[in-house]
Amino acid sequence: MADVEKNEEIIELTEVVEEKPAPAGKEGERSHENTSEFLAMKRTLTAKAEEWMASEGVRVLERVAREMFPRIAEGVLRREIDKLKAEIKE
Repeated sequence: MADVEKNEEIIELTEVVEEKPAPAGKEGERSHENTSEFLAMKRTLTAKAEEWMASEGVRVLERVAREMFPRIAEGVLRREIDKLKAEIKE
């Protein structure tokens, strides 16, 4: 993604896919079968994504938390220390 040139056009997925009405007859039946296959594939992908989030997602979240929390805590504690120093000087 970082190598993408600034002048390169980015096409949204919604611009590429155009829906067409399902033709009648055997073609329509195939369309119905494709919908069932799509739903089955969607369920499978959803299950795999949930499985990944339950295992790897937790590790990623923990790593991000280890990186971010100390910075956040430092900022909050720094402000509180500055407030206490200001009260002591008064």
